[in-house]
Amino acid sequence: MFEITSDDIALLNDEDLRTLVGRLCESEARKGGFSASAVTWGGHQNAADGGLDVRVALPVGAAIDGFVPRPATGFQVKKRTCRARRFLRK
Repeated sequence: MFEITSDDIALLNDEDLRTLVGRLCESEARKGGFSASAVTWGGHQNAADGGLDVRVALPVGAAIDGFVPRPATGFQVKKRTCRARRFLRK
């Protein structure tokens, strides 16, 4: 077992971050007894389509918790550089 820090995550580019989120979703699906094939990601990471980057499509009514909050869940994964003061204003 190893520890991943926020500094490690900060070093990832958009595509690697999307892969990490996708693999976390696959792990959650398997942990819940579902197939990892319920999780999909891919395509052009920076497409200006406003779409989802990682999708989880478990059977309707499936019980899931943790990182994936609902059976039908989508994640938009974008790495952006933000200044701390931008967050302090909100």
